[in-house]
Amino acid sequence: MAHANSSAEFRVTGLAASPGLAQARLLIIDFDDITIPRYSIEENQITDEIARFNNAIEKTKHQLIDIQKEVRENLGEKDAEIFEAHLLVLEDATLLGATHKQLALKKLNVEAVYHHVIQHYTEALESLKDSYLCERAADVRDVSRRVFQNLTGNHGSLIHAIKEPCIIVAYDLTPSETAQLPRDKVMGFVTYIGSKTSHAAIMARSMDIPAIVGLQESPITLESGMFALLDGTHGVLVINPSPETIAQFGALESRHEAVVQNLEQLRETKAVTLDNRHIMLSANIEILEDLPDILESGAEGIGLFRSEFLFTQSDHLPDEETQYQSYLQAAQSVKPYPIILRTLDIGGDKLMGDYFEEDQNPFLGVRAIRFCLAHPDLFRTQLRAMLRASTEKNVKIMLPMVSGLSEVLQAKTLIEEEKEKLRQQGIPFDEKIELGIMVETPSAALIADILAKEVNFFSIGTNDLIQYSIAIDRGNERLAHLYEPTHPGVLRLIRQIIQAAHENSIWCGLCGEMAGDFILVPLLVGLGVDELSSGAAQVPRVKRVIQSISYEEMKTLAHELLQLTSSSEIINRLDELGRARFPELFE
Repeated sequence: MAHANSSAEFRVTGLAASPGLAQARLLIIDFDDITIPRYSIEENQITDEIARFNNAIEKTKHQLIDIQKEVRENLGEKDAEIFEAHLLVLEDATLLGATHKQLALKKLNVEAVYHHVIQHYTEALESLKDSYLCERAADVRDVSRRVFQNLTGNHGSLIHAIKEPCIIVAYDLTPSETAQLPRDKVMGFVTYIGSKTSHAAIMARSMDIPAIVGLQESPITLESGMFALLDGTHGVLVINPSPETIAQFGALESRHEAVVQNLEQLRETKAVTLDNRHIMLSANIEILEDLPDILESGAEGIGLFRSEFLFTQSDHLPDEETQYQSYLQAAQSVKPYPIILRTLDIGGDKLMGDYFEEDQNPFLGVRAIRFCLAHPDLFRTQLRAMLRASTEKNVKIMLPMVSGLSEVLQAKTLIEEEKEKLRQQGIPFDEKIELGIMVETPSAALIADILAKEVNFFSIGTNDLIQYSIAIDRGNERLAHLYEPTHPGVLRLIRQIIQAAHENSIWCGLCGEMAGDFILVPLLVGLGVDELSSGAAQVPRVKRVIQSISYEEMKTLAHELLQLTSSSEIINRLDELGRARFPELFE
């Protein structure tokens, strides 16, 4: 790149990671500017070096716990889970043991030794060309950077450099760096790497910070102090904007604000199509603190209550009473609307202390219903708590990650056994409580007609269904362009699941990112879905779309789109329809 020698306006594009608009001066931050000292030590200094190292590890641990707590309180359990993995990396016996051993062998200061160990370890992970292991290498670097800062006393320029409103430009942002960004100063951020599903992008959306990732090469070098406009909705960064562009941007901001205000007026209305078909519009919840957002969004209940937070936010397992009180509080808060309690979906990238043995491929390992059936005592405790909360008459139970009939039958047996115990103990519960499953594996989709005979409802988990169906790691930035929710194969699976549900007289919902993507809503409703459950922030836009089109038109559209052979054709057709029928949502 050339150095800036002009004040002329120019634009750089990237992946739209977090919607919204921002304008401020750029702040270029290099997070890798820590100098690692290297010097020899004597034999009698090794003990002191180990003590210094242990102090740095302990200090880092407290910092990570503090960050995790802050993220949990401000963003929710899902984002806070990232730091569980970081704490495990920090105390990894292999890394600590290798550092101690190398200290004795090399007789170098601990910074140099630890740096050598980390370099060797991360390069080994990355050489395996496995996307999951590459992500773990990034975690190791993030954690080790903090350890180096505590060893050297160099705490970098990140937080201290942010004195006034700015748009941050960085090669990458780790979860801990993103979590610590001062929201009142950082108007937006741009990174050169990352995908829409990278940690930084996910956290930007949670923090409501406009963001672009995967920025293309700029025609000139970006420098701190340059004035810029950031459009996170379209993935555009405008440097040195002209007065005309600034005026256009201001008008865009005004229209965006007007849209938000208009959508707020839909809060008390129902999600009903022009020809009077009601679509149940629910919201997802991660922690109890999200409950006010559910009611504020205008959702009709909770379509996905992620119970994992009860298990991961504490050092010990929650007992039956603790779980019961949490489920009861949530059920009472949305009554008379329904709440779907998902049983523990742990595993994959969501860890839970000593209960887990390391899987070679965690996403295909012992997770969700597999984990619960392997730990029946833990599962029975949760089921009893959910059954007791069902006295509110609006509770449903849902099993995640089902891949075959035997898992459903085993779970049903445990549920019936716990019901009988409650009867014998005189403890009330809803005898008619509904049981459903998440359909998120290709095998479950293909035998949906069999599974439908055993449960009361389906909820399609699109995030994993897409990932497993087209064999795409949704966290891999190199494959982001292949992660296609409108892949014809995925749409046929969704249609098959819905048809199987209706042919067996049960209802079928859909949760996950697709449910909150307003441009996809006409297709999903046209395919026959009965319920959509999205993040609370997306509910008003989804409702606006449903109220804009008739069900008959959406059915015709879905039939038409199922004849197309490529994801891009389908998206283009949906984009065309959306811009004609609800153009304001594209602002």
